[in-house]
Amino acid sequence: MKLPYSSIAVMLISGLVVGAGVPIALFYMAFKIGSWPFLLAATILGALAIFWGAVMAIVAFVPVLDSVDEQVNALNRQLNTYRAFIRALLEELDDVNAILKDIRDELKKVSE
Repeated sequence: MKLPYSSIAVMLISGLVVGAGVPIALFYMAFKIGSWPFLLAATILGALAIFWGAVMAIVAFVPVLDSVDEQVNALNRQLNTYRAFIRALLEELDDVNAILKDIRDELKKVSE
């Protein structure tokens, strides 16, 4: 599965802009106006912007985590297939070992 790197980058950049850029702009405007209600509103809106920016940045990593889960599942399937192959090979080797022991026993009988 090919990850949508451009979408992930856009989400991360927008999360950073919302989480950092908006509060900086709000505080700049509040200090330029110079009144306490604007500063209080900038603080509240800045806190909300930081929160939603963090949410957007976290949501950007969901496709990455899904891809990692998919890769882990594929590796587990390959490992299970390899284990089954090794078990079958060991069973065949046990059969070969039993046949070779029978041949050895017959050769001992013949040589006596």
